[in-house]
Amino acid sequence: MIAFALLTALGAFGLLALASDRHRHRWNGVAIPWRRRGGWALVVSTFVAAFAAWGPVYGAIGALGLLMLGAGVSFLALNLTQR
Repeated sequence: MIAFALLTALGAFGLLALASDRHRHRWNGVAIPWRRRGGWALVVSTFVAAFAAWGPVYGAIGALGLLMLGAGVSFLALNLTQR
């Protein structure tokens, strides 16, 4: 369940970053509003998976940590690769 929460956090910030003005040209397959909706749905599923794995108190802390990790990874991946 923790691995699922990590994957959803990575996917969430990947989709949200690809919906931004700076990176929207990198993926032309899906419309921008669907990327945002999908990203926010994955943020919610990260919290659900973390709550299921760690309980409500530690799950919230773990979900925020995983989301920060996902944001950092997507930031580095999108800004350090070729355009």
